[in-house]
Amino acid sequence: MALNAVVSSFDSDLESDIAKVLEYRYGDGLVYLPKHQPESLFKMAIFHGFIDGEGYLTRKGRNLLAKYQFC
Repeated sequence: MALNAVVSSFDSDLESDIAKVLEYRYGDGLVYLPKHQPESLFKMAIFHGFIDGEGYLTRKGRNLLAKYQFC
């Protein structure tokens, strides 16, 4: 049971980090990676379907951003 809590916490942390990367996008939805963000987060966002293969924000990515509305 405790392992599930750790995994859920990890997933939540990863999701939050990916949401921060998704904030860096142009008006047309193209996501770019700022120098201070690790490339691995960008690749994880693509792997999990938040960004498509061409670098554009997907519907799943927009939903994630809505969940983590950063100020």
